[in-house]
Formats: sequence, structure tokens, C-alpha cells
Amino acid sequence: MKKNKKIFLLILLIVIIGLLCVFLITKKEKQGSDFKIAILANDGVSLVSISKERKMVNMLKVSPEAKLWIPGGLGWYRNVVIKKILKQENKTDLFEDIVFFNFGFKADKVILAENVDDWKNIYWWKLVFGNNFLFKDELVKNDIDLSEDFLNEVMIRDFAETRVINEDLKLSIINTTDINGLANFMTKRFERLGFSVILVGNEIGENNKECQILYGKEAASTYSLSLVKKIINCPTKEDVGLNGNEIEIYFDGRFSEVIHYPSYKK
Repeated sequence: MKKNKKIFLLILLIVIIGLLCVFLITKKEKQGSDFKIAILANDGVSLVSISKERKMVNMLKVSPEAKLWIPGGLGWYRNVVIKKILKQENKTDLFEDIVFFNFGFKADKVILAENVDDWKNIYWWKLVFGNNFLFKDELVKNDIDLSEDFLNEVMIRDFAETRVINEDLKLSIINTTDINGLANFMTKRFERLGFSVILVGNEIGENNKECQILYGKEAASTYSLSLVKKIINCPTKEDVGLNGNEIEIYFDGRFSEVIHYPSYKK
């Protein structure tokens, strides 16, 4: 009887370990190679990228008086009051959108803190287990719309997701509205994430075409496609007419209305 019980417990342990391994592998497939943090603090907004592959910890801070754009119709506000505004409007859930549409950055974790450097007190263990990291800070000195060239350089070089770069999917971004600049605006954000954008276009006259994401067969199981889906809440389907590693994103008028893109232009 005792022998049977030991065998049962051993089998149960093996099953549990197996399930745990499957869970960890599945979880890893849904994650990027880097660990990305967005901090919303009393003294402003900041971004952190911890890359084991590049052995780098990059941090981007924003000057207190520099203005950030809050999508959804709220407009432009000084960095130092962003947290206050979001709390007043009960819209702290907009912070992830603020991070993406201003910087082209998709965070794994969002932190509400007193100070932008408080992330070190929470994720200190990630630094302990990577003691060969090099640390590098950058500062956005001017309003976001006046810092586009600076951000295009810094975000692609230091904050792009390593797994997206390695998967190397080819992205096409198409604006089906008559709103000028939307395709170029979104292109910059996706390039900062690490995507290769091979086509930026407009299909004027196709205003009735719905927002959608089309992808080739090889892209179906990639982290890159899952990241696009998280950012753009549009119907998604496989298109046999595309090359296996291609993704096409069509933006319609409703997408522009949701983020109030025209308000980005001061």
C-alpha cells in the first residue's frame, strides 16, 4: 500500500512539473526578449528597457515642462502634471496609450509611483541577476512633437524590442481615411518598437474600409503579431495573398476618432 502511494505521489509530481514546464514555455512564447517598464510618477513619465541579450538597462526621462500628448481627446499637458490629470479624470488606464502614441513603447509592466526612479525598488532583483548590465540614460528636453527626430533615433537604437527585431516581420501601414499624416505617425511608432516597415500608403476613397490586421502564414505564431494585436484593437485574419512574414495594418476613420489623432497637431 505504501509502495503504491509513493508511486502515485511520484507520478503526480512528474505531472505537476510537466504542467509547470508547459506553462513557463507558453508564457515565454507570449513575452518579448526584453523587460519593459513604464513609470507614471508625481515627477513625470519615464521608460525603462532591461535587455539581457544586449546587456543594457536603458532609461528615458522627460523634462518636467516638456509636453506629452494624451490621446482620446484630452490633448497636450506638461510632463510633471500627467499623473495628476489622469487621476483627476479617472483615466489612469490611458497611460499605456500615452506611452505607445508618444514614444512607440509597449510596456510589460506599468508602475504608478512617487518618483520615476522608484522602479529600482520594485525590480531590483532583475538588476541583481544581471550584474554585467551597462546603464544608459536619455532625456527628452522638448515637447514630444518637437522631439520626433530625437525619439526616432533613441527609441530604435536603445528601446526597440529585441524579439521583434529578430523575428524581422515586414509591416505595411495603410491609412484609409482622408486625415493627413496618420500612416506616417503610426509608422514611426511601430519602427520604434523594432518593426521593419516596407510600405506606408494611403487609400483615399476607402473610408468605408474597416480597421483590420492581415498577416501571412509564418507570422501567425510570432510574438510580433501578438504585440500588434495588443496595440491595435482591430479584426485580424490570415491572408494567403501575403508573403509568410508580412503584416498589413489598415487604419480607418473610427481608429482616428478613438485616439483623436488630429489633436496631436498643435
